[in-house]
Amino acid sequence: MNEHVYVLIMAGGRGERFWPLSTPSLPKPFLKIIDGKSLIELTYERAKKIVPQNRIFFVIGDEHKKPLLQTIPGLGEESVISEPEGRDTAACIGYSALLMEDQEDPVIVVFPADHYIGREDIFRRAIFKAIDLAKEGSHLVTFGIKPDRPETGYGYIKVGEVIKWDDFPIFKVERFVEKPDLKKAMEYLESGDYYWNSGMFVWRKSVILNEMGKYLPHLLEGLKECISALRAKDTQRFKESYSRLERISIDYGVMEKSENVFMVRGDFFWDDIGTWSSIIRIMGKDEDSNVILGNPFIKDVKGSLILSEEKNVGVLGLEGVIVVATKNGILVCSKEYAQHVREIARYFSSK
Repeated sequence: MNEHVYVLIMAGGRGERFWPLSTPSLPKPFLKIIDGKSLIELTYERAKKIVPQNRIFFVIGDEHKKPLLQTIPGLGEESVISEPEGRDTAACIGYSALLMEDQEDPVIVVFPADHYIGREDIFRRAIFKAIDLAKEGSHLVTFGIKPDRPETGYGYIKVGEVIKWDDFPIFKVERFVEKPDLKKAMEYLESGDYYWNSGMFVWRKSVILNEMGKYLPHLLEGLKECISALRAKDTQRFKESYSRLERISIDYGVMEKSENVFMVRGDFFWDDIGTWSSIIRIMGKDEDSNVILGNPFIKDVKGSLILSEEKNVGVLGLEGVIVVATKNGILVCSKEYAQHVREIARYFSSK
């Protein structure tokens, strides 16, 4: 196993696009949708094949610390980094890095808790390749997934110079691109120079903190104030300081600005499980390409996802729809509208 390598699992997402199954008290990473396990459990199992258990840390909101400890048997409180509130990924990553004490300047591997990974042997080899690259110098390493469709729900990475070409090619990153419209996504697919941005990272602790000091100096100073208050056991000052932190993603704040970003091509199967449509892509389907969860009655239904939980659900003569019925509500939409489900979640949460 790699010494002085840590895995940080970010589990702060709300998963609003998985309404009505996902709720504030049980967000997406805790949902047992795939193979009877939650996404956070699957992520933890992958991490244990990269580093020992005592070098895996979760960063999560205070309100979800207890459910996490109940979900992962044997996980100790010392492995959980709690945020008093979510301030996006730059704060999450910087705060966690400052808390990781290791005289050897450890490599930190960052995973979101809500991704699905297939071909895990290839995944691990790609991770180890990135770890070796991060050890070599001041490299911020990410993973790009070769697109197989014109996806409009993901950000993209445009690659430049090839640094190394072997089983896992390494590229210098030219730029990051936000979620495109369909026309642009088709152009990216045809180009061959664009990859899906996986949102997974590898870097040395000193490197990410130095880059944050360069591009997000106010955030880094705020994080140091939070750490000072935490160590002084001044809970009120800690919470107030954290609430004032700049809300910005690590992509916007650092990755899009740094000149030291490299991409390892990930030839494993990856999906960020961002919407109900993701489940259709990765789950086993019936002869009509449906994903059926629970015990609904269906007839003449094709290419759809139907989930019934504690409700009698019947669906007739539809194609390409998502129907989810739980005790929290009922969702009916076309697959094309899966990205917009969070609008429903926010509407009902404001009531």
